Amino acid sequence: MLNLAGLHAPRWSDPTLHDLDFLEGPTPEGAAFLGDIVKSAVEIFVDRYGDDLGPDDVATLQASGEAMADWVLARPEPFAVIHGDYRLDNLMFGADADDVVAVDWQTLAVGPPTRDVAYFLGTSIQVDERREHEQRLVTAYHAELVRRGVEGYSPDQCFDDYRVGHLQGPFITTLGAAYATAVRTEAADRMFVAMATRSCAAIRDLGSIDLV
Repeated sequence: MLNLAGLHAPRWSDPTLHDLDFLEGPTPEGAAFLGDIVKSAVEIFVDRYGDDLGPDDVATLQASGEAMADWVLARPEPFAVIHGDYRLDNLMFGADADDVVAVDWQTLAVGPPTRDVAYFLGTSIQVDERREHEQRLVTAYHAELVRRGVEGYSPDQCFDDYRVGHLQGPFITTLGAAYATAVRTEAADRMFVAMATRSCAAIRDLGSIDLV
């Protein structure tokens, strides 16, 4: 969480980010396109992994796909540089507790910062652990933002934005599973199912779709 705050805080709602050609932000046209692509990816995902998904998870994935176009454009403020695929597989840990390095930046973009927070907590830890610790961890993230100079962003707004951010889970997971060019493996299948079921549980727990 502290590492994410270190990524987000330095250019928090910095309008000059939109001048950088290599950083994409949301547009209505792009949102509509992604909405269609994600709905297609959800169909492929459910067809492939349906035996490993409960009916609630299938319904949540489908509802997330339907909400995706609106979600992409939701809550344009605040914004920052976001990693987009911030999960344990893309982190390297050093000997010191604060030595964390993120890799795999192909989903780099400008967007709502708490999508990274939600994606990490929603996919990378067990559901019961996320439920027990998420309030404390999101609070720690917010406190680090403030320590780094972010102003005018309350803890309540941060947690509410975090709730909305959990649709990042189905977004990246279904796209990755459906359209990745890598050879399919049993380990990757287990990873995709775990990410999907965990993020779906978070979406239901936090009422994320209702906030879009």
